[in-house]
Amino acid sequence: MDMPNSLPEIHSAHHRLQLDTTGVETEIRRDYIHDYYVLIAPKRANRPYDAALNDHPLIETASSPRLDLQAEVYTYPEDDGDGWAVKVVENKFPALTLENPNAYGKQEIVIDTPLANTAFGELPPEQIEKVLLTYQARSKALRELPHIQYVSIFRNDGFEAGASLAHAHSQIFALPIIPPRMRQESVTIEALAAENSRDPYDDIIKFEQREKLRVIAENDSWISFAPYAALWQMEAWVLPKRSMQDLSSVTPDEIKLLAPLLTQLTSRLNENDINFNLSVEEGISHHQRLSLKIRGRNVVSPWGGLEVTTGMIINTIPPESAAGWYRSAQ
Repeated sequence: MDMPNSLPEIHSAHHRLQLDTTGVETEIRRDYIHDYYVLIAPKRANRPYDAALNDHPLIETASSPRLDLQAEVYTYPEDDGDGWAVKVVENKFPALTLENPNAYGKQEIVIDTPLANTAFGELPPEQIEKVLLTYQARSKALRELPHIQYVSIFRNDGFEAGASLAHAHSQIFALPIIPPRMRQESVTIEALAAENSRDPYDDIIKFEQREKLRVIAENDSWISFAPYAALWQMEAWVLPKRSMQDLSSVTPDEIKLLAPLLTQLTSRLNENDINFNLSVEEGISHHQRLSLKIRGRNVVSPWGGLEVTTGMIINTIPPESAAGWYRSAQ
């Protein structure tokens, strides 16, 4: 099938993005490890839309809720010790509580910065480093609570990613169960590691380094790339180069090297008003490696009939094009 050299327009909330798709053919792709398939189909981005793009900006005002006034759980102090750089507070409207046996767990909110109307991607790497260190501290503390089996850390950036409050914040859920997806992925990963006598994530990193098409950036400890079978448009992963299961294994020097990679990805999205979800996915078994994943949410279109019916995703933005777009940031 003949493919255009570039997508005429990729829509975000406020922008039309130009992404180069030179050499990218329509293709069914299977994930590196797991049994799911994605149809990479750049040409479908050209189909017409009757509906205008929605615009739901989140703007902090004097009447916005003051997250920092909620019950304090943890603070990361400013460098001079005067005030806080990152604060963790109780979720005022939790779905999970330690008092409810039918919905047992804990929810916390991480206030990423004291600054109002400042997006996560606008924070300097030094501040994102403090946010990551806060994630690390809270993940460790929550895993030690009775009956907690998994800690989910994520941020909804923008209205179309699920955010309801403008102030930059992340969320932490301490769960009494291991999410089925994480359990299923663990089984697959451990079986593959046993079969091949090597770490599957090392294979993924070597594959992407060899291909060179989807790598966004890397340093001594981390690599960021757009995954080969990207389920989400503008999806990007950040993986540690050494095997580690959870945040507690990450050294301070490694967190310092991780922060600039997240800055690069999130600033590019925020600058173009692309809503996204950022998740910190900790492993539950030896070879299930810690990973940070970004998924674009308001880029083109929601999933349709094929996705809902078959679970097979149509992604109109090739990961090679997404990687080039992330790399092109000035």
